[in-house]
Amino acid sequence: MKRATLIKIHLYLSAVFAPFIFLMSITGTSYLLGYKGDVTKEVIQTVASEQTSLTEEYVREELKKIDPNYSFEYLKGAGKSVFTRPTTRTYYEVNIVDTGVQITKVKPNFLRAIIEVHKGHGPGLLKTVEKVFGVALLLILISGMWLALTIKRDKNITLILTAIGGVVLLGLFLIL
Repeated sequence: MKRATLIKIHLYLSAVFAPFIFLMSITGTSYLLGYKGDVTKEVIQTVASEQTSLTEEYVREELKKIDPNYSFEYLKGAGKSVFTRPTTRTYYEVNIVDTGVQITKVKPNFLRAIIEVHKGHGPGLLKTVEKVFGVALLLILISGMWLALTIKRDKNITLILTAIGGVVLLGLFLIL
């Protein structure tokens, strides 16, 4: 492949995915610094029930009574406590309590919603886009490294800095 073609591929992929890279950097850093966003919870109802576990069918039936237009992709959790996904928008927690089954509406704020996107808890289509982003990010890194290594004056420093980064990463894994 010609260098000019590789530069264009690298440039175009970088330009298209720059907003995703920016978003992932902001949300990841925010989360690690302790800013995880907030949710507001509102207990909608407690249904008298003898349920001992929460099946998807049961949860769908109960939520349909509360909000006929609400839909979810799947449940997370098991046994006596589950919540609907995606959690990037308003979702429900369903818990077995002493008096029956308690249904709570949960609304994430914007920061919490985009952190949920970062964690892969969004709708299926968004998860597909994130997978494409992951592949694109690998291609951006590989093409950038390849381009840097083809510049004679920068080849050695690129190798040295990459080796330093690798040693630091390895050291961090060994500490864990």
